[in-house]
Amino acid sequence: MSLAKKLFIYTGGVLLVLLIVTFGLLEKRQAVLWQDHLQAQHLAAARFATPEILKHFRGDFTQLSPRKQGEMVHLLGFSHDLIRFSLHSVSGRALFVSDLFPGFDNQDLPADAIFEADEHDLAYRVLSDQQGRRVLDVAVPAFSPAGSRLLSVRFYYSFRTVDQQLAEMHQAFLSIAIGAALVSLLLAAFGARRLTRPIQQLTDGARAITRGELETRIPIRGADELTVLAGAFNEMAGSLNSSREELTRRNEQLINANEELHRIYERLTRAERLAAVGQVAAGVSHEIDNPVGIILGYAQLLHQDLAPDDIRREDVQAIIDECLRCKRITGGLLGLSRTGARQWEPVDLQELIETTWASLHPQKLFRQIDFDMQLDADVPRLIGDADRLRQVLVNLLLNAVQALDEQGSIHIGLKNAGNGAVIVVDDDGPGISITQRETVFDPFFSTKERGKGTGLGLAICRKLIEEHGGSIEALDSPLGGARMRIYLPCDIEGEITGQG
Repeated sequence: MSLAKKLFIYTGGVLLVLLIVTFGLLEKRQAVLWQDHLQAQHLAAARFATPEILKHFRGDFTQLSPRKQGEMVHLLGFSHDLIRFSLHSVSGRALFVSDLFPGFDNQDLPADAIFEADEHDLAYRVLSDQQGRRVLDVAVPAFSPAGSRLLSVRFYYSFRTVDQQLAEMHQAFLSIAIGAALVSLLLAAFGARRLTRPIQQLTDGARAITRGELETRIPIRGADELTVLAGAFNEMAGSLNSSREELTRRNEQLINANEELHRIYERLTRAERLAAVGQVAAGVSHEIDNPVGIILGYAQLLHQDLAPDDIRREDVQAIIDECLRCKRITGGLLGLSRTGARQWEPVDLQELIETTWASLHPQKLFRQIDFDMQLDADVPRLIGDADRLRQVLVNLLLNAVQALDEQGSIHIGLKNAGNGAVIVVDDDGPGISITQRETVFDPFFSTKERGKGTGLGLAICRKLIEEHGGSIEALDSPLGGARMRIYLPCDIEGEITGQG
């Protein structure tokens, strides 16, 4: 059962009980007042009527004639509740008994019992007839001029008027009580609703808070305790909302910091691997480069001295190819491990891409390549090393051509990215699987056939791009193959200038 129903039942019940008790006491009190009032009137009427009755009899107590009876009824008719009267001797013997007065023909009076008047004043009692109706029995003494009591006049008065007045009063009180009860119930319902509505609003607000709707507010009306509670609830909701916003902001900061730490960790991991490779590269370059160079020189001289139809030319050419492969490997290792002197200067990326392609497309590798460029002229210049960025573009284009097996489509795109520039190199080759999109940038990892790559090109590209504060990633290309996406910030002039 809801609180509103409980308040309505309890308040309505208390009001009904109070109304019933109040109207019951009022009705009882009014009944006593009416009865006392009418009883006093009957006693006064009996005192007044006694001398008049004695004047009509003048000591003769025979039955009255019809005329006398009419006069007597007319004389005593001012009391509408008089049933009859009788005269009694001092000993109690009935001297005269009148007929029943009009309106009381069916009245059954109680059996006459000995009831004497007081020697000095009247006496009365309340009796009940055979139907249970109340009757007032009054005995008034009559005195002689000498002061001795001669007889008693006995009156029977009906409580009919009192009962009618009580019935009318009971009906009036009942109507008033019903009306007051209805009004009380309406007031109880209104009060319960008025009292429970703020509580229901607080309940709904608390449930909204549990659902995370911290913008919920309770309307404030009045200045009672519930209004104060609603104000405290609104303050709590506002505080929780502010705390959540602060926690959200701190959480975003922590997420960003965690992502930055993750990126730094990855860079440190790569830097550690590159440092290890650099140490190996220094030893390999020192120990292998010179012997391989000598072998290469003698092999080339030997190849020149052999006749074109000499079967040993193929073996010597194999030696030359393997020596060149060794030098490419050691050169890549040195390029991966050495930083070298930087020449930071303004770089026009659009011009850089165009000149790089202009230097590559005459080569045999690119003759059957369908190439197109889409370059945004609004890309701002950046401060960087043009040669290193050109090396990155050359590596990516060579990788794309080798993936296409020297036949297919290559697309280069350049567009503005707010405070940076984005370069994409797309091809319609076999692409790079999702599981290999991160490992392709590791040193010595290659998806090419044996002998066609060292696995150092993309590692060098990432190193050079990160030196410029950018990033590189492998994605799916709209052409169906692989996409290499490079992001270069264009707002690092001050940072790079300080490094240079």
